[in-house]
Amino acid sequence: MTLRGSLPVTIAAAVLGVALLAVARATSETSPPAPEPTPFSPRRPPRDPLPLMPGPLASEPARLPFEPVRWRQSRSLGLPWAGRLEAGVQLPREGRTFFTWDPVLRRSPSRAWRQVGSDRLVRTVLRVLGQFAHAHPHAPRIGIGDLSRPAGGDFGIRYGRPGHVSHQNGLDVDLYYPRLDRRERPPRRVAQIDRRLAQELVDRFVRAGASHVFVGPGTGLTGPPRIVQPLAHHDNHLHVRLR
Repeated sequence: MTLRGSLPVTIAAAVLGVALLAVARATSETSPPAPEPTPFSPRRPPRDPLPLMPGPLASEPARLPFEPVRWRQSRSLGLPWAGRLEAGVQLPREGRTFFTWDPVLRRSPSRAWRQVGSDRLVRTVLRVLGQFAHAHPHAPRIGIGDLSRPAGGDFGIRYGRPGHVSHQNGLDVDLYYPRLDRRERPPRRVAQIDRRLAQELVDRFVRAGASHVFVGPGTGLTGPPRIVQPLAHHDNHLHVRLR
């Protein structure tokens, strides 16, 4: 009696188990698979990000700002070839429109003690170069050579060849002609000079009130004869002098 009574129950349980197994398989086939963990998923902690350089874009290194000019009122005493300078203004090592060049060491930037002029000279140079760059946004920066020493005075050969007879009272500055290949260094040959841009540079300094602009005899640069004058050893730079 006991075996006969339990047989139907056993059969019913087996049938129910088969039915539940079929339902479970159907559900697993129709449900979407569990998503794989992403690098930022809680299942996989993210790595520490690399430090980013500060700047306009995280992928670009920061660019230090150009040095500010510390203006003060200067006094140019004596003559360009027999004078001195009081309270000279230091030209920065470089700027948006110019770079500096040491003609003795032949490198950029120049040494600071070779880059001091009167406040009027520094203002004139920066203004002219700013206007030039605005008119020619794709032109190379202009190279600036020697101005005067911090207190002016002798700037001859003992300060490095070739030396200067003038550049003594903060009113003289050498500027290198722009090159056709846009390299920021003095031209070694007249053929490397962008004569169109160089002539415009001469013209702009004439209009700015230069008393003299000395140019190389081989450059073909011209201007008012009393102001623009050819001078030996100036085929790679022009020499501007203010009154």
